Amino acid sequence: MRLLILSFFILMLAACSNAQPIDEPEPETAEEETDQENSAENDEVSESEEKPEEPELEPAYDSTGNVDVLSPDFHKDYLNNYYYNSYGGIERGMTKNEVAATLGEPSDEDDVPVDEVFNDIGVRYSSPSDTVEQILVTPEEDISLDKVIESFGEPTQDLSPEDTGTNVRILTYQPAEDANFYIVVEGDEDDNVSLIYPSYTSNAAVVNEDNVLDFISAYYDKNVIDMSLINFEDPVLNETEGYFEVPFVNIHHGLTGHFRVWLYGQVEYINENGEYAYGEFIPYANGEIK
Repeated sequence: MRLLILSFFILMLAACSNAQPIDEPEPETAEEETDQENSAENDEVSESEEKPEEPELEPAYDSTGNVDVLSPDFHKDYLNNYYYNSYGGIERGMTKNEVAATLGEPSDEDDVPVDEVFNDIGVRYSSPSDTVEQILVTPEEDISLDKVIESFGEPTQDLSPEDTGTNVRILTYQPAEDANFYIVVEGDEDDNVSLIYPSYTSNAAVVNEDNVLDFISAYYDKNVIDMSLINFEDPVLNETEGYFEVPFVNIHHGLTGHFRVWLYGQVEYINENGEYAYGEFIPYANGEIK
């Protein structure tokens, strides 16, 4: 091996000794530089022209609760967002009268596990306040699960009744590998779609020391609360339980407490007495809070 290396270096030295001097290139003129710059700019323009922008998605629902479930606008939007308590013009906290004023009177549908049905939208109300807690999609027409797969694409999971321990088949669609939620497409006994709704997974780990305050900020945004008067201390990770604890003080009222931010995205407000007061799940996918 050493002989081979030595022979290689001898050859290299010989080649260098026989090499002729190389003339230095003449400096480019201003005209040549301008031509190159223009060429580069044209290339950039050409590249941008080759990648047309995605058209904005249109709402897949109308003002009476009809939802075009098989349209691209529906699955491109719904499968990538966490519409648990806000969809079709309905928001969490609305009363039954407010929902009826938005979508019209509910139908007489009684074979779907929701409190009220408005064409293709189902609503569940919280007790005892009787205000909107969850919004679901419940297609009025028969749509087979196979038709859903044909429209939405292959699911993340295709769970048989044996897998779920029930008498129905369930499809799940996770928007991204790092997502802490997924979309459930639940079938009925005839293998047609019964319900479509988002659900979260507690197995994800999306919260870290760098973004924990972003999750708290999203909690404030969801509850329309001003957090500018809140001073937060540094987050402390409880590795055993799997959450960050973030003490705070309201500099206006003097109230104290802390937030418990679970690694999978649940944010809980713990009052100054150490009691759980309120919680909010914060959806996350593709490296950002949704």
